[in-house]
Amino acid sequence: MTGGEQSGAVALAVGTVLVGAAGYAFVALAGHLFAPSEAAAVSTLYMVVNILGPGVFLALEQEVSRRTAHAVALGRSVREAVAWTAIRGAALLVAGLLALVACAPLLVDDALAGHSGLLVVAAVNTALTAMMSLVRGVLAGLDDFGGYAASLGAEGIGRLVFVGSAWVAGPVPVTWYAATFAAGTGCSALVGALCAVRRRRPLVHPGPGDAAVQSVSRPGASGGLPSLAVATLLTYVIANLSVVIVTTRLHDAALAAAFAAGLLLARMPLFVFSPVQAFLLTALTDAQARAQRHRFRATVRNGMAVALAFGAAGFLGVAGLGGWALRELFGTRVPLSTLTSVCLVGSTVLLMGAQVLHAALIARGRHRKVAASWLAGAVVLVAVLTSPAEPVAAAVAAQALAAVTVVVGMAWALSRSSTTPGNTGTPAGAVGTLAGER
Repeated sequence: MTGGEQSGAVALAVGTVLVGAAGYAFVALAGHLFAPSEAAAVSTLYMVVNILGPGVFLALEQEVSRRTAHAVALGRSVREAVAWTAIRGAALLVAGLLALVACAPLLVDDALAGHSGLLVVAAVNTALTAMMSLVRGVLAGLDDFGGYAASLGAEGIGRLVFVGSAWVAGPVPVTWYAATFAAGTGCSALVGALCAVRRRRPLVHPGPGDAAVQSVSRPGASGGLPSLAVATLLTYVIANLSVVIVTTRLHDAALAAAFAAGLLLARMPLFVFSPVQAFLLTALTDAQARAQRHRFRATVRNGMAVALAFGAAGFLGVAGLGGWALRELFGTRVPLSTLTSVCLVGSTVLLMGAQVLHAALIARGRHRKVAASWLAGAVVLVAVLTSPAEPVAAAVAAQALAAVTVVVGMAWALSRSSTTPGNTGTPAGAVGTLAGER
């Protein structure tokens, strides 16, 4: 990694932390500004916009990134690659908005405490998230660390500024407060778009030996965006469902709160690792487009090494400061055993490894294999979570077994894709791989 890439990686980490801090501030300040019912409605809105935001449109970002990187590698038009995916992203947006409308009667009356304006905010934020994801996909595909980090920073800082303004202004309508969340998303989309327009990076033209690669018309995987949307949504299910089930099954509210805080603490390495995946996908797509098998494998190994490094930091943090953090920062009333915390970090390491394999399969156009692996993991998760075992023990086991299932499924699919007939590592062999699944 060059010096510029290292500074860009640091900027990505800072931007990611800002986004996380802004989300925490948005939910936390609502508890001080509003009555309990309205504060709960804001928390529900936060959950809804995250499901309809990153949970769905991360797929759009990844597909745009893949197609942009593929276009750059082959010296083709980035604009055409982006437009092709944007049309399908618009269909994904329509589907998300229709789902929101369908759930409106259930959401507004109960979960949103009768505030129909919160549903409007959710719809606006969903549209802005689609725009933000499209822009970030282009920036990642162009390998623009700085622009991507600027988009992250704009989201975090913008949201913090708007939320802080609402705090200083005093009592505000709950809908106007909720709009500060969407405003942060809009800042990210705007800043990212400006960075993409000003980037104007010249396309990389294939060398004389890449003539066969130039015959590839598209990176394939038609219908891949819906499969990828299912996969990214399931990643959020696997990462977060345990808290809901444990809270429902446990009669000890203090232990349930400690588990929720412990899982959040254990997931921090995964949260910081997320932007790394975006640029990992770019590097893998470029290597795949150029039929550089050794570089592809080296990039996967490097991604795994980074995941292990993040995981090691997580293990050290939990072992040394986990108990203090849960007690002082999260205000838990009962301790969470060190073994439980370590096991939760272990499942996080496995999920980061799954993210690396996820990027490798997407780079090869194996969208359906990715979705199938995450679906298998989700099935295992639900089966173990709902077993008669003690709730916390079941949740810890479910996290580990689900992550193992995803990793094994993706590793098998990746090994199969590398031995597909015709995929010999030559440019001609790359044509078959890049054709993807149809």
